[in-house]
Amino acid sequence: MKIEFDPHPFIDNPRVIETTEEMDNFFSRCATEDVIAVDIESAGFYRYYGRVNLIQIASRKEAAIIDPQKIEDFSAFQNFANASSCLWLFHGGDYDISMLAKDLGIYIPRMFDTRKAAEITGMTELGLRALTEKYLGFTLDKRLQRCDWSKRPLTRAMKEYGLLDAVCLIPVYDCLKSELETLNRMDWVMEECDYIARHAKEFQEQEADPYAFRIKGASKLSLRSQAILKEIWSLREKIAAKLDRAPFMLLSNQALIEIARQVPRTVSGMLVIKSVNRDFLNRYGSELQVAIKAGMKAPLTDLERPFKPKEKEFLLTAWEGELAKSLREIRDSIAEKLNIPPAVLAPMHSIYDLAKIRPNTVGLLLQSEILHEWQTQILAEGFLDILRQEPPKTAKSKRRRRKR
Repeated sequence: MKIEFDPHPFIDNPRVIETTEEMDNFFSRCATEDVIAVDIESAGFYRYYGRVNLIQIASRKEAAIIDPQKIEDFSAFQNFANASSCLWLFHGGDYDISMLAKDLGIYIPRMFDTRKAAEITGMTELGLRALTEKYLGFTLDKRLQRCDWSKRPLTRAMKEYGLLDAVCLIPVYDCLKSELETLNRMDWVMEECDYIARHAKEFQEQEADPYAFRIKGASKLSLRSQAILKEIWSLREKIAAKLDRAPFMLLSNQALIEIARQVPRTVSGMLVIKSVNRDFLNRYGSELQVAIKAGMKAPLTDLERPFKPKEKEFLLTAWEGELAKSLREIRDSIAEKLNIPPAVLAPMHSIYDLAKIRPNTVGLLLQSEILHEWQTQILAEGFLDILRQEPPKTAKSKRRRRKR
């Protein structure tokens, strides 16, 4: 299915919303919309803190850019998201809706992920560019994908690039919806999207990794050099956080490894290392020396990530391994008939969990929540035949007679 779609009426005069009042008015005009498309941009590649730097939003009638760097009060957006019955469209929406929730307190109740939908229809090319080529007949220009979205003022090219992604989502959604309804798979996608939305609402910040300083090449260093690496890595993190700059842009990982290996005693000694940023040395050379000295005196303990053996409850026995193999073969066969990736139908970690727990009825299978409901409906019959098998009885070992 391919439709004619002209995005220019939406993007030729891109509108940027910079006040709470403008945002409130926009959502008032969206009150009766059935779908609203959203895309966000973040400057996480350039900045230390991942933030929502731009929100592109489109209805069937209009599109606009919302600038979070100019607006502090997002209650109009929050209230509309809570009260509206519209379906929110995203592409690869896991990250976007998590960022909206974490950064701006905006929780999306009902969403449709065009990437997830494309996967469940059987497509192998899942990027938005591939979808616009297939359904709309034009190619998205992705040259600005890695630009710094925190910079202001926004150029016209940045505005058009940002808006185009959101504007295209609505006609792409219409095409995917038609295909999914033909395949009787719309419920599958909506269930998957419900899980994505629920996960975003339950989002929790991960604890800082105390061994994050163990970057590529750290394992080849001596323990003393690893202690130095830990100190200079911590200094770089501290400066990056203060400046809100990506750490690697201040001092590369390779530079950290070389400093830790060579242990230069002076700033001029650091200048010899080619990978070291000269501007960084000019500003923070003395602090870097202090960090190196601290590493020279630091205890040589707690430098390597402790080994964590797998807990016995997560290890499969030989028989459970055979069950997992049989389950995988059934899954692969059904996935091939449905023309969808096997991992979409049941990821391997789910198959291992089923082989370990062995729920032997449809009710127990659903209750385990290892598979989603639509996956259970497809796989239950074949899986239960395997999961109802009884484990082999352990044979009594015959005692050997001792030779006299």
